[in-house]
Amino acid sequence: MVLISTTASSQFAVWEDDFNDGEASDWNLLDLDGNSSNWISRKNIQVDENMVIIDGAIDVLGSYNVEMVNGAPLGTTENNWAISPAIDLSYYGGPISLVLNAQCAIYDGPNDLYVYASTSPAQESFTLIGTIPIQRLTMLDEEFKDYSVDMSQFSGESEVYFALVTNENGFVGVEINTARIDAQSILGIKDTEGSGTASSIKQNPVAESLLLQLGNTINKEHLNLKIYNVNGMLIKDVFYTEAGISISGFSSGMYFAVLYDGVTTERLKFIKK
Repeated sequence: MVLISTTASSQFAVWEDDFNDGEASDWNLLDLDGNSSNWISRKNIQVDENMVIIDGAIDVLGSYNVEMVNGAPLGTTENNWAISPAIDLSYYGGPISLVLNAQCAIYDGPNDLYVYASTSPAQESFTLIGTIPIQRLTMLDEEFKDYSVDMSQFSGESEVYFALVTNENGFVGVEINTARIDAQSILGIKDTEGSGTASSIKQNPVAESLLLQLGNTINKEHLNLKIYNVNGMLIKDVFYTEAGISISGFSSGMYFAVLYDGVTTERLKFIKK
């Protein structure tokens, strides 16, 4: 079921794309109908006094079913997929929501936007998780609203993708201002005892550099380290080295470190002096 609402205040953002860089090169944009009209990162569309399409003021990811010069209908069914970059939800639990700030383009009526998701980037692996009926009440005024789709089934997954799909004929366009994922809690973080099978913090509290005693089951060659604050926000994402990771610029307080070697995930808690 799709909920059209403002996300609960108890949730916090764990991933977001506002498309303000004017491009979406980290997304996989698929024009499956082959009509050369695809998702595109641009300004929202408006029209001038001669009814020629011009740029609006908002950066969006948009999918359109009209000629971008004169607004003439394409007369074909769009089957466009915008597949997100990989998102790490291995750290998060509770209700997890995909929140889209979206609108129908100018001179458009209600449109359905289909949301699919998968733990693989392959398009054929995706399954439908929600249908968003995007509403529009005026012809030209901006009407971006938050629409939320439940993604709680992907809690704890280290690699998650969602896809925004338009699959209709006779619409003007769908425009996404921001896309974000909200979570409500952090999955259980436990201090480890350095038994050899589990990693531990060498010195805790930590002053300048985070140094780890790595467990013997961890692959040290390509060990990813993510550091989160107590609100669940990602602060640092690096490959770990035996020289340690500088946290000299961190504010004092509690943090969580997540180690991932491609197979094993370990979570550690530490305090920055």
